[in-house]
Amino acid sequence: MKLSKIKSLIPGIFAFIFVLSFSFNAMAQDGSVVDVINESDDHTIFAQLLAETGLEGDIATDGPFTVIAPTDEAFEALGDQLEQIQQDPQMLQNVVIGHLFQGEVASADVEPALGIEILQGDIAASNGVVHSVGEVLLN
Repeated sequence: MKLSKIKSLIPGIFAFIFVLSFSFNAMAQDGSVVDVINESDDHTIFAQLLAETGLEGDIATDGPFTVIAPTDEAFEALGDQLEQIQQDPQMLQNVVIGHLFQGEVASADVEPALGIEILQGDIAASNGVVHSVGEVLLN
């Protein structure tokens, strides 16, 4: 292929890449942080606890919010302590609120600030970001 022909294809390739990346970002940001959590197979317990506190509505709009979302495995590792949390409304609310932050914070900043390992970070939502973690933040 001639060099002039290759040069003429470059703007089209860049345009295609731009449109493709915009499409993926738009898809990732269709739902709120609550939608991201509710649609995850790995965060069913956190979704349930969030619903039990009634805080879902507070973080489903506006924002931005950062949600540190423990996996089901993280909650299951608590054993009997999970049941205690679920039975005490104040404790439940404190645990859930401990995973919700005002503003959007990147995973690279969350890990050192909280001293936790992010399993999957920077999951974009329409009103913030969700970071999946393998431990429950307890006060």
